[in-house]
Amino acid sequence: MTWRRALLAAAVLLGSAAGAYAQLEGQTVKGFRLPEYDEDGKLKQQLYGTTATFLADGIIQLTGLKIELFRKGEVTARIYSSLCAYDPKRKRAASKQHIRVITEKAVLTGDGFAWNGETEQFQIFENARVVLDGQMDKKSLLAPQPAAGAASAAESASEKE
Repeated sequence: MTWRRALLAAAVLLGSAAGAYAQLEGQTVKGFRLPEYDEDGKLKQQLYGTTATFLADGIIQLTGLKIELFRKGEVTARIYSSLCAYDPKRKRAASKQHIRVITEKAVLTGDGFAWNGETEQFQIFENARVVLDGQMDKKSLLAPQPAAGAASAAESASEKE
């Protein structure tokens, strides 16, 4: 881990260090990862970004967003989007971009979303679509997914058929 990445990770984890955010404003890092643990030290959720750009007021712009939600040490859902704004102080993310939520029993897609990390709730703004599949298993949940843009194009093509 480079000193720059270590500094950024420390600043993000501290959350309330407003001075650190001011110093990071305009900085971009690759391979962003922010885990969150519960009171017992168990992994609750992880937020990833291909890149993270630190904006004013502590907001982080993430490209290649992936959020993993955990229960009892296992991934229960994965969320993908090409771009979003994340507020680490409030644990919230929002975007106008396409979203794909994958669980063991369903895949949810749509355009534009808001996520509350404290309550683990999503709101999809437009073109919400839910595909239920009782045959899905953990392999489906753990399988790598196409980029958000590719998923959107594939879904659009299948909807036209």
